[in-house]
Amino acid sequence: MTLTSKISETVALPSALTIRTAQVIKDAVLAGFSAADSIVLDVPQDADCDLSFIQVVESARLFAQSEEKEIALLRPASGGLLAVLERGGFLTDIDPSDRFFWLHERQIQ
Repeated sequence: MTLTSKISETVALPSALTIRTAQVIKDAVLAGFSAADSIVLDVPQDADCDLSFIQVVESARLFAQSEEKEIALLRPASGGLLAVLERGGFLTDIDPSDRFFWLHERQIQ
């Protein structure tokens, strides 16, 4: 199924996506999944991110997969989020599904 074929909920996230807000983010994601089969995370372009945000999102992706739900980013990772992905090595040898999720890019073959 595609995102357009399901009920979708946009989850607007705070500009601080750090360990201090991890529980708030987790709660918002779970509330989104309670309301819809798919959620779209609206990450502010000027967001202050750390590794805990990546962990929450990766956990949410696993949850979505196990529950036959979907999760996506409204926009490709940029700014602080992109910097954390790069520093953490998440973009090194990235698989196609992760590339599409984080960067909205499909690998040309």
